[in-house]
Amino acid sequence: MMVLPCFQACKKFIEISQPVDQLTSEFVFTNDNSAIKALTGIYSEMTRDQQQFSSGFTTFFAGMSADELYYYTPSFRDEFVNNEITLANHANIQYYFWDPCYRYIYAANKCIEGVNSSSAISASTKIMILGEAKFIRAFCYFHLVNFFGDVPLILTTSYQENQSFPRDNEAAIYGQIIKDLIDAKTLLTSNYPSPERVRPNKFAASALLARVYLYNKDWLNAEKEADSVINSGLYTLNEDLNKVFEISSNETIWQLHPVDPNYNTWEGFQIIPPAGASPSYLLTSSLIHSFEMNDLRKVSWTMPTIFNNDTMYFPYKYKVSTGSVLTEYYVVLRLAEQLLIRAEARAEQDNINGAKDDLNIIRQRAGLLNVDPSNRQETLLAIEQERRTELFAEWGHRWFDLKRTDRADAVLGALKSSTWQSTDTLWPIPEPEIKLNPALTQNPGY
Repeated sequence: MMVLPCFQACKKFIEISQPVDQLTSEFVFTNDNSAIKALTGIYSEMTRDQQQFSSGFTTFFAGMSADELYYYTPSFRDEFVNNEITLANHANIQYYFWDPCYRYIYAANKCIEGVNSSSAISASTKIMILGEAKFIRAFCYFHLVNFFGDVPLILTTSYQENQSFPRDNEAAIYGQIIKDLIDAKTLLTSNYPSPERVRPNKFAASALLARVYLYNKDWLNAEKEADSVINSGLYTLNEDLNKVFEISSNETIWQLHPVDPNYNTWEGFQIIPPAGASPSYLLTSSLIHSFEMNDLRKVSWTMPTIFNNDTMYFPYKYKVSTGSVLTEYYVVLRLAEQLLIRAEARAEQDNINGAKDDLNIIRQRAGLLNVDPSNRQETLLAIEQERRTELFAEWGHRWFDLKRTDRADAVLGALKSSTWQSTDTLWPIPEPEIKLNPALTQNPGY
């Protein structure tokens, strides 16, 4: 069967006595307050544990799989840097990525089933919960399909149905993601359900949908969705790059609230080295050298550190390691990505001038001169470069970009010629899952 672990410590966050995947719909969804707590408990769990896809490990492990990051001390992480993932790391992949994604999918399915079967919840609350639950489900499947390719599509909480699901193809997964996000966009309003943009609104759904359309080469709809976010009037680029990842940043479309009172973000805690200590996640020389001279992002978003007489750089988008004063939440979606999505979608439709306009907005904020590519291919390469320096060490963008544009072989094959294979663009299905569910098959190359 597929492993769908219970939430840890969910009593504290949902204020009921049973684990999330053992609750009866009648008990959880008896009124608006309990139903909302069941939903918001998912967000709490997404940032409770530092070792999962939703609290920093997508950035770290996708960054190492691409050409962004490496880990200073030799460890199991070297297999991701070298794209040589062995059975020794299958349990880590399961624990960090596979299990959390399906855990939150299960919880979202529970919310959807619970509110649909309850007559005690107000219509407005039911609509809000359905919209957010479908957004969460789409968000999790987006990461599963980009890490593993074909994965089981689970839309129910039935144990009998879930225990032997085979893998569904990527087209089916993306089809469900798109359907869920269209539904979420329709169900949610432009107003955020809570302060500080820690729960998604309709424009968060549009922002993720724009990315999904871009990945599926649906250029027209990618431009349309990004355009709706950009022109919503709710978001503006921060002129000060040092404030982009602060709580009050007006560039943020969706962010996750920290749970542990001693930390702002897990990324900041794991990346920023204490004084005199060895560094952890470091930027590759190829990434550091990719910044143009005078790029303010290198100044504001990277930090040099000297250890054992070597100068190295680590990501410095999040500037707080520990501390009970919260100044940074974990930013998931932001406006700059939407401008780059619209630029790429426009370029693919031969709207070169429109693409350059969006691209140069990002460059101007970084203190760089405008670019003026003369054709579609030059424009797309300029956008690829701008995505690299704008979205580096952020939610695996570089890893996903190289794969979706079929550039992984050319870029990573050249950098990692002794270990790279074309099949490395997908991670292995965790072997423990295959043993539990014989209907699952392994990805090629493993």
